[in-house]
Amino acid sequence: MSERPAGAHGAPGKNPSLYEVTDFSPERIDESLDGRFGRLFVIGDGWSDDGSERMQPNPLPRYDLRRLGAKDGPLDAEQGPTNRNSLAPAGITFLGQFIDHDITLDVSSKFSRPQINAALENGRTPNLDLDCVYGGGREASPYLYHDAGDAANKAKLIEGKPLEGAGTKGRFDLQRNIDGRAIIGDPRNDENIFVGQVQAAFIRFHNACVDYLSNPPKGPDGKPVREAVHGTEELYEKARDTTTHYYHRIVLEDLLYRIIGLEMIQAIATQGRQFYFPNGFNDGDDGWPERPFMPVEFSVAAYRYGHSTVRDEYVLNAGKKKPLFDKDLRGFQPLPKGCHLDWDWYFVAQDKIAEQFAHKIDPFLPAPLFELPGFAAPEHSLPSRNLMRGRIFRLPSGETIGQRMVDEGVDIAAREAMGPEMILSAETKMPAKVKELFGKLTSEYAMTETPLWLYVLMEAATFGKGFSSPEIFTPEEKASKGGDRLGPVGGRIVGEVLMGLLDHYRDATGKGLDYDPDIPSGVPHGVQLAGMKFGPRMSMRALIDFAYK
Repeated sequence: MSERPAGAHGAPGKNPSLYEVTDFSPERIDESLDGRFGRLFVIGDGWSDDGSERMQPNPLPRYDLRRLGAKDGPLDAEQGPTNRNSLAPAGITFLGQFIDHDITLDVSSKFSRPQINAALENGRTPNLDLDCVYGGGREASPYLYHDAGDAANKAKLIEGKPLEGAGTKGRFDLQRNIDGRAIIGDPRNDENIFVGQVQAAFIRFHNACVDYLSNPPKGPDGKPVREAVHGTEELYEKARDTTTHYYHRIVLEDLLYRIIGLEMIQAIATQGRQFYFPNGFNDGDDGWPERPFMPVEFSVAAYRYGHSTVRDEYVLNAGKKKPLFDKDLRGFQPLPKGCHLDWDWYFVAQDKIAEQFAHKIDPFLPAPLFELPGFAAPEHSLPSRNLMRGRIFRLPSGETIGQRMVDEGVDIAAREAMGPEMILSAETKMPAKVKELFGKLTSEYAMTETPLWLYVLMEAATFGKGFSSPEIFTPEEKASKGGDRLGPVGGRIVGEVLMGLLDHYRDATGKGLDYDPDIPSGVPHGVQLAGMKFGPRMSMRALIDFAYK
């Protein structure tokens, strides 16, 4: 490999032969794998097939990364700002986790060796198809579905035991085996009570759709608002398509609206994707859309923004508060009595203020994440694990990707191109605590470039102000100091991938965001959306309200 200036991609004084790799895969993805990881930015020397220069990775020494991510280090929330609340409700963290489990599962990479080729098998299908809820469908995953009763009952997903206690009417646990483990499409959605109850809400929503379709409500004239559906297969398919449609709207109109902002959504929608299948998914000769892959820049770095939004403790209901890793909040057990979530504390209509907020997207993480239960030192720090994971996948630095976006004239808003002033540097105007951290990285840690995951968090704290277009900012958004959404690099990566997967689902199925659902929105008895200045939007709270009405 050609020589690089000392410290350009590592720390001075270290043995570069320990951290450089000379056998980069020239491929972005491995076409032989159905579920695949891949790269948005090809690494290595020379030029890639699309004419762009391959990026050099940022393989920093593992010792420094572990030290940087250790408890009481510079990423500990105690070193950050006092006000840690963002504008987003607390449940947005676990909605993000639920979506992640729908599209990614890495069971192969190891901390002990570099992952040179990003074409690693993905244990999930990156299709936003809710296979974590539906499994392989009624035929392939019969254990998820009823097999007795009338046609409507056979079209429903199985729920668990009814919850007990005040405020639990109509609420059910997940179905469980004799050991208390949930029987669901993805076992990870039972790993804590928060994502478990998001899973339960989607199951309940599907079943509520079956009830609506098989026994439509009556209108003002006393007649059903639509013709009833009677066959099991038709009921199941219509309910699944309707649930998936509203799920896709939640991804775009609730999650992405809150974490990348309206301006970035508009830029990607109107100017197109620049890095994730920029020419679309229909380049194949067989008429079928090309299979998507899961970019490691997304799964290993940018989408891990959610770790910084986690709270140290959570109000569950009626003022009941528990620390993050309390035994009652852990999963793989029946939901403890009294530990149901009061939805008002987790998800709100788009035009409402939350009762409990997610923490800001910034580089300062809550104390419990530095001592993960069940992991031995030094691998028990989640920040260290994230930094190390970026190293083994040989991700480029945040500055390198930011410069590529500047060079290619990428839009970060509908009417604004990415400029060099948007790349973090010593001259960038950052919040005081982020500026202090940046100084430590360049001095104490001798970093001339920033690991991508950490860079995404730092730029969010610097540039992530508000959600809407500036001309329709709410008073709360106007007062934002940053950390309420991702910045230009993180927002572009996350937005392109998730919006790209929404496009792919439409191309592959003929359905999607423009699908006409069998249960309409904005009408009596239907799914009630929140009205905003730029139109009604779907939210997780709207799904919950329909599911449990």
